Amino acid sequence: MRFNQPEKLTSILTKTSCLSKIQDRTNALRTLNKAINDLLPSPLNQQCKVANYRNGVLILEVSSASWLTRLKYEQSNLISSIRTSILPSLSSIQYQINPNIFVKLAECNFQKSKSSLTSSVITPASAKLLYALAENAPEKLKKQLIKLANHAK
Repeated sequence: MRFNQPEKLTSILTKTSCLSKIQDRTNALRTLNKAINDLLPSPLNQQCKVANYRNGVLILEVSSASWLTRLKYEQSNLISSIRTSILPSLSSIQYQINPNIFVKLAECNFQKSKSSLTSSVITPASAKLLYALAENAPEKLKKQLIKLANHAK
């Protein structure tokens, strides 16, 4: 029978543990991803990300085939820039299409637009105008205008 005792988090994250190696690799790929996104033009850098780097081969994931074509136009400039500034040992770039990148980007944009819509507030001056408008409106519209004006802060 095995007896497992809880371990401290610091002992798990020591330099010799497997989890520490995974964390270091993840941080290195995240840094590489940021550097490559800085090298790419604006609409293209949102559509691709670094998937892996091994044996001198950089693997990039792209959201669609059309963005992959656009990225291939930039490939020679990208390889030379990467070799001079980040990875001198880079031999080639491989590409993979991953539609989830586009889905995550769309969700992020939706959340941003949703948060900007929920933060809008009716001012007290607007509420007064709505009440004044509701005085001469038909009954159904009057109820809706008063309900809207009651949301003022």
